[in-house]
Amino acid sequence: MPGKGKAVGSIIRWGVKYGPHAIVLAQSAKEPAMAAAQKAIDRQKAKRRAIEHAGTVREGSVLKTFDPRADHGEAVWVVFSGEDPIAAHPSTTTPIGELIANSDLSTRVRPADLPSPTERLKQLPRRRGR
Repeated sequence: MPGKGKAVGSIIRWGVKYGPHAIVLAQSAKEPAMAAAQKAIDRQKAKRRAIEHAGTVREGSVLKTFDPRADHGEAVWVVFSGEDPIAAHPSTTTPIGELIANSDLSTRVRPADLPSPTERLKQLPRRRGR
C-alpha cells in the first residue's frame, strides 16, 4: 500500500501537535470521574448498611427518601423498627422526623422481600456468545 507511510507521518504529526492537549484534558477529567465513582460507591454502601441494619431489628424495614437540606437532594435510607424510625444511612444532620415528614410510608421495604445478589444476577438477560 503506497499510502501507509503518509498515514503514519500524519498520525505522528497530529500526536506531537495535539498530544500534550490530550494529556492535560485526561488529567483534568480524572478527578471529577474519581469523585463521581466514589459517590456512587458511597450510595451503594449506605443502602447495603441500611438493609443490614433493618435485618437486625424487630419488624425491620427501610425507606428511601431524600434529604431536603442537602445541596442536591441526597438519597437517605431510613431504617424502621415496626412503625418507629430508628436510624438513617448515610448519617445526616437532618432529624429523621423531617426526613420522613412528606414520605409515603407504605413504600417501605423489608429486607426479606429484596432479592439476594444471586437472584439479581439470575434476572439479568443473557447475551449471546457467552
